[in-house]
Amino acid sequence: MSKTIITQFLSQHGMYYGDLNFETECQKFIAEMEKGLSQEGSSLDMIPTYLSVKNNIDTNVPAVVIDAGGTNFRVGLVSFDDNMQPSISDFSKTRMPGIERELSKQEFFGTLVDYTKDVAAKSTEIGFCFSYPTQINKDKDGLLLRWSKEVKAPEVVGEMIGANLVEGLKEVDGKDRNVAILNDTVATLLGGKGITSERNFDGYIGFIFGTGTNLCYIEDSSKITKITDAQDDTMIINTESGAYNKLPRGAMDKVLDESSNNPGDYQLEKMISGRYLGPLVQEVLKGAAKEGIFSTGCNEKVMALENLELIDVSLFVAHPHNSENVLVQCIEEATDCTLMYELIDAMIERAAKISAIKLSACILKTGAGRDQARPVAIVGEGTTFYKLKDYRQKLDFYMRSHLTKEHGHYYEFIQGEDLNLIGTAIAALAH
Repeated sequence: MSKTIITQFLSQHGMYYGDLNFETECQKFIAEMEKGLSQEGSSLDMIPTYLSVKNNIDTNVPAVVIDAGGTNFRVGLVSFDDNMQPSISDFSKTRMPGIERELSKQEFFGTLVDYTKDVAAKSTEIGFCFSYPTQINKDKDGLLLRWSKEVKAPEVVGEMIGANLVEGLKEVDGKDRNVAILNDTVATLLGGKGITSERNFDGYIGFIFGTGTNLCYIEDSSKITKITDAQDDTMIINTESGAYNKLPRGAMDKVLDESSNNPGDYQLEKMISGRYLGPLVQEVLKGAAKEGIFSTGCNEKVMALENLELIDVSLFVAHPHNSENVLVQCIEEATDCTLMYELIDAMIERAAKISAIKLSACILKTGAGRDQARPVAIVGEGTTFYKLKDYRQKLDFYMRSHLTKEHGHYYEFIQGEDLNLIGTAIAALAH
């Protein structure tokens, strides 16, 4: 009975995962990918990276690696021995600039220089994993197209990230440097390729499901018709899938979007990613409370919820009777717990299904993974990917049900330690 109540409520408000037609949404995503590879406008930027998985790597040479993510800013030094085994040193982590307050261009790049100058003194080769929509040019520098993940530094939009960093570092010590800008999905893919060099995969996908969400894949260069200067016959494409805007959105999606820093942008990311899934669940719970789905006391407490984060949601589904959890504290009757759990579980299932749609679309577009002995490697990264209860199982269910059973494509999830850092160093040392 409770599942019927939840299903009807979510469906009525356009939030029910069961109303998403997997095949239809896959084909829509593929069409948008193809559009983005041409000169046509698309909600998928389909950014050429000018990086391949076929490059040779300099060994026994240190590279400075920088990882600017949705929450953290990490710096370290990475080198590879003759057997391509990585060594990581001089590692530090701090808060991503522009998260806590708005920064000017001078403040933003000044902070980057302060964070990196000590490690940068040890090498002139820099790999910069910059996890925001950035147009990459042939010399591997990148121009910031727009911010995502609620970063506030508007003057940096339209700026060359690598050139500004290199200029700032040169003012410190007078050294010239080389920098390769890449997205976290691309770094993850390269890192995954690096740790599976003994395997024979039919393709690679880099998949991020953490604060934000994105994916990249390997495309035939001949199909990237919006450029003419590809250096290899294949190239890694950063889809910027978080910006995809062709999914049907529900009422709560729209409320959350309108309250964000960038209304209308990054619609898919706001429907499923770690930065937004907690607040989105809060909107859904409040919508349910307004309609009296919970007990009277629970409805009142849910309506008073503020600043719900995904960690609160994840801990609730992992332990729905822990009295220290903010959601458990809203519960007045046993049925409240059941209804709340099923509602949240449905939202996690929705996130998994949408993730499966875009991953499957990439594999279907390339035609890779037809041989079960040579599947596509999906290199996954992100705290939400690993820690959100039942997400991985639900994701796997949808991909096996549709991609494998209906279309005959095979895949394998790959994970490893420090893949972002390893992949970023590979980009810096590739030639």
